[in-house]
Amino acid sequence: MRAFSAGEQGYTSVLETWEREYLAGLLEQVADILAEPGHGARPSAAPGVPRAGESEHDAEVLAALDFQVTAPQAQDPGPGPVTGAALASVLDVLLPDACEDPGVAVEIAGMVRDQLRSDKRARLLQVAAQLREPSGAHGAVLVPRGQEATWLGALNDVRLVLAERLGIDSAEAARAAHATAWQDPPSQEEDHARWRRAIALSYDMLTWWHESLVTVVLDGEDAA
Repeated sequence: MRAFSAGEQGYTSVLETWEREYLAGLLEQVADILAEPGHGARPSAAPGVPRAGESEHDAEVLAALDFQVTAPQAQDPGPGPVTGAALASVLDVLLPDACEDPGVAVEIAGMVRDQLRSDKRARLLQVAAQLREPSGAHGAVLVPRGQEATWLGALNDVRLVLAERLGIDSAEAARAAHATAWQDPPSQEEDHARWRRAIALSYDMLTWWHESLVTVVLDGEDAA
């Protein structure tokens, strides 16, 4: 994964095939969270199956990040399907209340929330499709000029979901997640610890990639 750079058509980044497919999968899974129950969800890829160009070790690590969306249950078990309280908290992060004024009509708030849900889901699927079929030269990922907000918004929504799953609510928590991501795993690691380390690694890498796009877009605006 390389940082974005500016070009005539937009902003490009070179990713390995498995990195593109993995990121596209994350975007699609978050889109499935935003899908109305029974509409639009796709079955997840078989966990542990290597993507093109991916090593067996990478497949094992990334398999810990795969999650499916299921109907809400009483509790969330941690790694695995996003259910119950975890699903509700993720949706609250993705779909914050449009207004805190209790006097606002419930039906109006619902309409705004439904439109936001639809817009965010469409944005996530659009970026996922462009990751799977990159339009840049030599297979590089291209963010066309004019689509910067779409990409930045979609990537940030995935970051929000991962941050919620990690419990990142402060700069200190973010630093702790970064340390977890890059620490050497013990010889014997419990499933939950492996899951958290993999989520933290994905969050850290996605944050870096997202910020590289922010930087190059802002540099371009300054130059203009």
